[in-house]
Amino acid sequence: MSAVLALDRALTLWINQHHNVVLDAVLLTVSYLGDAGIAWIVVALLMLFLGGRRTRLLAVIFMAGLIVTELGIMPWLREAWPRPRPFVAIPGLRVLGPRWDMPSFPSAHAHLWGQAMLLFGAAYPRLRWLLIVLLTLSLYARPYIGMHYVTDTLVGLMLGLCIGGLDLLVARKLGLLATSTEEECETVVAPDMEQARESDPPCS
Repeated sequence: MSAVLALDRALTLWINQHHNVVLDAVLLTVSYLGDAGIAWIVVALLMLFLGGRRTRLLAVIFMAGLIVTELGIMPWLREAWPRPRPFVAIPGLRVLGPRWDMPSFPSAHAHLWGQAMLLFGAAYPRLRWLLIVLLTLSLYARPYIGMHYVTDTLVGLMLGLCIGGLDLLVARKLGLLATSTEEECETVVAPDMEQARESDPPCS
């Protein structure tokens, strides 16, 4: 275990110390998107208030997974291993952005992006690669700005993928995972035509 933690510390320090102004701007911006889950909460609320039936149900599923993770699983994990942030434990580590004082393990940013990528990437295939890119940048950004160890982000990602997998099961059970043809039609079908679309095949 000590060897794993030593490697984790070395990788975190390497990522943190290899920087430039472009990466600083890009990765700090991406990191801000996940702070306190605010960006994803706003997205979910917009889906709830502006979307059709399918979009609203997807938002409810996502928010349910987020609430279970943030209020149930994350506090338990942080209590089980109240790991200090790397900028506290590693002298000379660069810090960009606010200094969070809650335990480092696991990364909430990583689980949010992992859950969102899996659910929304399946529901909206045209967004899949954009979500994968943003997820990858977010995972790299957390040790880069000094907020998390590499293992924090990897465990957070695994947690997010597990919750996202459960989201997918529920969405599939409810018939919410559209085919590419259905997704294309959704952009031209008004919300008040949702009921008619349920009874007739889209684009028929």
